[in-house]
Parts: sequence; structure tokens; C-alpha cells
Amino acid sequence: MSESEQFGEANETVTEESVPGVVATPSLMPPPEPLPSIPVLRESSLRPPSSSARIPPAPTSRSLPPMPAVEPILELAADARERKEWDAALELYKKALFLIDVTDGSAQASLYAYVAEVKLAQDKKREAETNFEKALAVNPAHLRSLDGLVSLAVEAREWPRVVQYRTKRIAALEHPDDRASELCRLADVFEIQLDDRDKAVATLETADRERPEDVGILLKLRQLYESERKWPRVLDVLDQLCRISSKPRERGAYRFAQADIVLGRLREEPRGLAFLELALDEDPQHDRALSALFSVRTRREEWAELAVVHERLIDRLAGIGDRARAWEVCKKLGTLRRDKLLDGPGAMEAFRGAVELYPDDVESRASLAELYAAKGDRSLAVHELEVVAMHAPFRSHTFRRLFDLHTRAQRPDRAWLVATCLEELSAADVSHELLIEQFRPEGPIRPTTALDEAWWDEYLRAPGADPLVAEILRAVSNAAIAIRLEELGAKKKLPVLEASAKQDKAGTASVVRTFVWAARALGITAPDLYLLEDVPSGIAAVPAVQPATALGPQVRSGMTVQKLAFLAGRHLTYYRPEHYALVFFPTLADLSSLVLSSMRLVIPQLSVPPPADVDSRVGSELGARLTDEEKARLEEAVRRLEERGGQLDLLAWIRHVELTAARAGLLLAGDLRVAMRMIKEEARAIGELSLETKRGDLLSFTASPDYGKLRERMGVAILSTAPPPPHED
Repeated sequence: MSESEQFGEANETVTEESVPGVVATPSLMPPPEPLPSIPVLRESSLRPPSSSARIPPAPTSRSLPPMPAVEPILELAADARERKEWDAALELYKKALFLIDVTDGSAQASLYAYVAEVKLAQDKKREAETNFEKALAVNPAHLRSLDGLVSLAVEAREWPRVVQYRTKRIAALEHPDDRASELCRLADVFEIQLDDRDKAVATLETADRERPEDVGILLKLRQLYESERKWPRVLDVLDQLCRISSKPRERGAYRFAQADIVLGRLREEPRGLAFLELALDEDPQHDRALSALFSVRTRREEWAELAVVHERLIDRLAGIGDRARAWEVCKKLGTLRRDKLLDGPGAMEAFRGAVELYPDDVESRASLAELYAAKGDRSLAVHELEVVAMHAPFRSHTFRRLFDLHTRAQRPDRAWLVATCLEELSAADVSHELLIEQFRPEGPIRPTTALDEAWWDEYLRAPGADPLVAEILRAVSNAAIAIRLEELGAKKKLPVLEASAKQDKAGTASVVRTFVWAARALGITAPDLYLLEDVPSGIAAVPAVQPATALGPQVRSGMTVQKLAFLAGRHLTYYRPEHYALVFFPTLADLSSLVLSSMRLVIPQLSVPPPADVDSRVGSELGARLTDEEKARLEEAVRRLEERGGQLDLLAWIRHVELTAARAGLLLAGDLRVAMRMIKEEARAIGELSLETKRGDLLSFTASPDYGKLRERMGVAILSTAPPPPHED
């Protein structure tokens, strides 16, 4: 009998009569030849003969030898397959199939699958398929055979047969997870290969019941439902996804998708609004949900409901620490309460929340100021606008509103000051110009009292001041400057100041008189003044044992007293004890080296970068030059600095000194227009400050309560807006 006859479509079987005493199995190979019979000795033949009776001899009988074991045959078959000896493997599998018990369906199915796999290796696909089918005939749940038939059907692109075998495979699987995975594969066949989306959906729904919290199954169902426009089912799937997700952002996205379907597809606005609110409850940071909710509620003019949503959202955002979004929602809530609900107190509360989150929020402060003014609380309105001017000094509307409020409150000096700001911004109208010209001074201020020491810190200093930096420099400046003077002298870099150039402080020269007056007004000891011919900027601090200033030809003639007052006030600010070190250590690198070297005297392990001047002895000799009192002051300042974390911003400190100097110049000149003209006409690059930064600081300082109080303290504030008395001839 040929191989094809044995394992082809017309396979013959071995009958029970073929081998006596062997249970019938399908014939894989001719039965082995019977071995010679062996006489069997019964138990009675081993007994001794009796005297009374003779036992007749047992008849001679023949028997078959024992059947060979299957396991060694299977091992040989596996070895043959490993060597790709397909025919040998096939013969061995046939022998094993002949030997196994006919009632062992699992073993039979496994051997038929082995035979089919060998046939596949021989590229006999039809015979392989037949043997896989035979395996299923004896064991319908044989997964290897089902997998083989699925592969053959996929290769042949016979999709109905793929469906048939995958369906059988699903029935054969025991675990729900396994059935769900196979159902997903079957759904892909329905959708992609057979273009039958209804069956794909039905199959995935079954998979969902088998594995109800599988995100992949639900997402695929969502996709199919959407393609079939089955919106209620999409909503159900999204609801399932939302329930099983542990991530707030995902839950918010699912709720927003539900809202989008309900609003855009089903046209059910109340239900859609509910979903939008749920989206924000799940994810307060969902900007699209907030925007959509705001848009729909606004169109429906549901202001109270929208306000409630914003209030709840602020609490949620604050709870998760999202200051930026909480700030945005506070602003929207304030606008909503103010413009739509006409709730002034509620609007003020919302805008106060916004400025607490971001103090430099100019628009919220301006809105808050308007609400305070409407309420009649003009002092709070002025305060908010002054803060706005500090953060946005070029916003002309701020100065215009301050002008109105100061005028109503009969504060002429403050009104005049903000009017000069409007003049600088080219935003003054007739009423501003009239007041400006009415009280514009013709010369510098005439203070009734000098600038008190405390007023420098209380009213005059610009942002960036650091009292601990100032305290460190006060402690070490004298010693550091003495060392630097010795180094300059050794290098012959000290300027030679002729005694003939030194000016008597009681002299009558306009520039000398202005400097002496300015020093007295600022509470600063006037330096020695020298008239020199080569002073590039007109005024320069001279590194000398005694504080000295060189005055060039540029400031000795052709300059008004107001301009000289501004220049003198700005220059003399650098002669304050905490600032004077900048004359000798003018760059950021120089000052940093000095401050860190000073701190190292208290904290020896502190790392100090090398000074810009590698030959400098300041770092090595500073400690020996300090007095006991100076050491104590230094130690206290460094201790306080350590308590706050040791952070220093020396560049900000240098800039604050320059801005404070300009403020001092403005104070003495008494007119913003003069100060602005001076800084616009010069090229001065201390601290890398831009012109706009300097302008902005002078504008905000002019509108500030500090400047107003300082003018009052010094007795130079305008006291009345009544017209001046008529001039007498």
C-alpha cells in the first residue's frame, strides 16, 4: 500500500483480525512478524508428582511478544525532524500511531498533527490539512491542529474557513482571557478581510463580556461604533473606559469625548453641559472642556451656573497646585461676576485671588482698582494702581486713573507727579498739561530738611536692594579699599590730583555749590571736588585716600542747575558707605570676589573664584585688616545670610544702586522731564541696564507713594491747587 493511500483522503485502517490479540488502530505500517512461541509453565507444573494421580501434561501454546514502547519511537521521530529527514520522521510517527490505544483521542490527535506538520515541511499542504482534520475528528479541541488549519486558511486567503477554524478554537479554549484574545483576532477578520462590521462588532461585544475591563477591546469597540455612527453605544463604551481608568487626565478626555458627541451629534445641550462639567471634575486642567463649557453657557446666558463651575474649578486647581490655571480661572470668574452677575464684592474677591496668585498681574489689579473706586474706597484703588505702575510703567491708562483719583482726593502733589508721567508718555491731555505748567519748578527742590538716613531704605531704594549685602560691604569696605589703594599705588595707577585743582567747598562756582548743596540734602559727606580738564563723562569718582570727585568742562558751563542737581544726586549716591566699594570694585566679578572673600572669613570652607586681578591681595589680607567691631558686624551679617539659605544676587544689587542713584537725582532735580532728558542723552552702562529699564523705574517711582511721602517729609510737596496770586509789578 502506498503512502498516499495510507495518509491521503482514502486512508485504510488495520482490522482486529490483522493482529490477534491487538486492539484495532489505524494502520500506519505492516504489523511486525510474530516471534516463535515460548512454552508457558503453569503453576501446577511446578508441584511434585502425587503418588495417587498423575497430572497430564499441559497442551503446548504459542503467544505474541510484548509491543514496543511509544516514547522511544517519538524521540527518534523528533531527532529525524531536527535533521530534516522528513520521510524517516513520517515512518516513525506512523509506527507510533499504530501502537497507541485507539481510545486515547488526545494521543491520536497529537500524532496526526505531527504527521501534518511533516507534510507541511514537505510542502504537501492538502495532505497536511487532511491530517489536521483527522486530529480534530478524534479530538475537536486539539489546539495545535486548529492553529495549523488557521495558518493554512490564512495563507490561502480563505477567510470563511479562517472564521470557521477560529470559531472552533474559541470553543476549545477554557480561560475567558484566552477566548477574549481569540475573539479579537476573529473580529479583525470580520472587519478587515470580510468587511463585515456588524459581525466584527458582535464578536468584540462577546470579547468584552469575556474580559470586561480590557481597554484595547473597548477602544476598538469605540472605533467601530463611531464608524457605524452608533452614538449611544459609543457613550456607553466611553463610560466604561472612564470607570476603569485610574488617570484623571484620561478620565477627563473620555468625559470630554462624551460631551462632544452629545453636543455635536445628538444635539442635547443640557446633557452635554453635564458631561463637560464631569470632564472638569475629573481633570481640572482640561482647557478645551473649560473653553467649550464657557462658550455654551455664555451662549445660553447661564451666568450663575458658569460662576459655580469656575468656583469649583478654582478649588480643584488649588488642590493640585496648578497656580497658572487657577489664576486664569480667577480672572474669568472676576470678569463674569462683575460684568454679568453685577456682583461687585464677588468680583473683588475673584480678582484678589488672581493677584495673590500672581502679584504682577496688571490687568487684574487694574480691574480691582476700578471696583474699589466704584465702591468709594479710593485709597485701595490708588494702592492697586500704584502697584500696576510698578509692574507696567508704560501703561498710560494707569497714570490717567491715578490723576483722576488724586485730583478728587485733593492731593495736588501726587496729581502733578502722575501728570508728568503722562507727559513723558506723550499721553497728557489739556487738564494734565495745565497742572504741569502751573507747578513746574524753575530750579531744583528747596528742601526744608535733609534726607534722613532711614528714608533711604524706607522710600528711596529701588528693587534689588539687599540689606545683608549692604551690611557686609559696610563691614569690609574700609579695609578692602585700603588694600586696593596700596595695590594701585604700587602699580603707579593712582591719579595725581594737584592741590591747585581742588575746590573750596565754600566756593561760588555753580557746579561746586550744587554738589555741596546736594550732599547736604542727601545726608552724604561731600567728597573733595577737583576741576580737571580730561574727565570723559564730565563727572567721575577718583580712587584716592580721601573720597574725591573730578569735574570736567562738560558740567562747569552751559548746564542748568536742575540738570546739575540730577547729576550731583546720582553721583553722590555712590558715596554712601554701603555703595562706596563700587568705586574701587566696579564690575560684577570684582564685587563678587570681594563679597565671597569676606564671607570666607566666617565660613572657611566656602569656595571663592579667583579675582579678575590675579595679583590682588584683598582675599589674602582682608581678615587681618578688619577691626574687632568690623569682624563682629561681618559675622552677624553672614550668619543671617546663612539662615536664609545663603542666596545672593549681586548683579541685582549693582543695578539697584544705579537705579537708586537716578531716583536721588530725580528727587533733587524735582522734575521728571529733566531727569528723563539727562538719561536719554548719555551713554551709561552700569549693571548693563537698558534705557527703557531706567525710564520705567523713574516712571513707577514718580507715581509711587514712597516718592510722594519723601517729598512731603522734605517739605517740597505741592500743597494747593489754587491758582497762584497775581504777579505784582
